[in-house]
Amino acid sequence: MSKNNRVTFLFKLLLLVYLGFLGILTLLPDANNITYETTVNLVPFSTIDNFFYDIMANGFINWEFLSTRPTSVLDIVAYTFTDSFKNLAGNVILFMPLGLLYPLARKKTTGFFHAFVVIFGTTFSIELLQYLFLTSRRADIDDIILNLLGGIIGYLIYKWIQ
Repeated sequence: MSKNNRVTFLFKLLLLVYLGFLGILTLLPDANNITYETTVNLVPFSTIDNFFYDIMANGFINWEFLSTRPTSVLDIVAYTFTDSFKNLAGNVILFMPLGLLYPLARKKTTGFFHAFVVIFGTTFSIELLQYLFLTSRRADIDDIILNLLGGIIGYLIYKWIQ
């Protein structure tokens, strides 16, 4: 195996691990949030607007939690930021690796439109599966928007390092 083939193989392996992580994170039921009814948001930017309103009103750091002087690293990571901030930032950050790793895992150069279609197709498929099969998840057009933004940022990082 030549050096270029080994690097491509490594990126393919990283992409596969990432996709497995993505599937576990987005497609496994959330036992804490079972509603027994299908929830969906098809109004673009409504959830994003609500999250921004909450962040403007309450900030993005959970000061009440921090005032308890937590000592557990896991608790600090999980509860320092407000849910609205974690949802906005998490949806963007979650898809950045896809925008970066997908072009790196291919031997051919990947154009913006090709990367856009792959990122959009992946996030749309996840939201559709959540809508069809998971009562503990909410299908949301705003998740698609934020995921797409994250994937595009990842692709721009790829173009920058290329």
